[in-house]
Amino acid sequence: GVSSGSDDIVLATALGRIARFSEQEVRPMGRDAAGVIGIRLAREGDEVRYMGVVQPTDQILVLTETGRGKRVAVSDFRRKHRGSQGVRLIPLEGARTGRVAAVELVDEDDEELLLISSAGQVVRTDVQSVSRQSSNARGVIVMRLNEGDDVAGIAVFRAGLAEQAPM
Repeated sequence: GVSSGSDDIVLATALGRIARFSEQEVRPMGRDAAGVIGIRLAREGDEVRYMGVVQPTDQILVLTETGRGKRVAVSDFRRKHRGSQGVRLIPLEGARTGRVAAVELVDEDDEELLLISSAGQVVRTDVQSVSRQSSNARGVIVMRLNEGDDVAGIAVFRAGLAEQAPM
């Protein structure tokens, strides 16, 4: 999303870490600049899965490759300085959870989710069906997958927008 210049940024990684920091710590730069470090990737194979501008009332919806997920309030994560290794977003348990597959911001107005698997399975569910938990909680099964399939992504939407008449 578009930022105001005084918002917070979150970065979430495949190995279940999250960093929240003020966007004022990232100065404007030219296109050719290399940029600054937002989050340090502590372990081999980790990568950034999500970056977004957050409001204090937002919730972070996280889904692992095996279909476990939860919502965590942004306010559960203290603002720190950019360049940290972040804090735990979700505990991962090897093959049981896989890595973090998708992260999205949701708020109280968001009504529905589309969960999409690599094999093309699509599940439509309410945002509220994914329970709110702490950052230490493992999450709940949000999407049941066939053997060998894994979560590919999430789409968040407000169902009422689709039914509105075109302008």
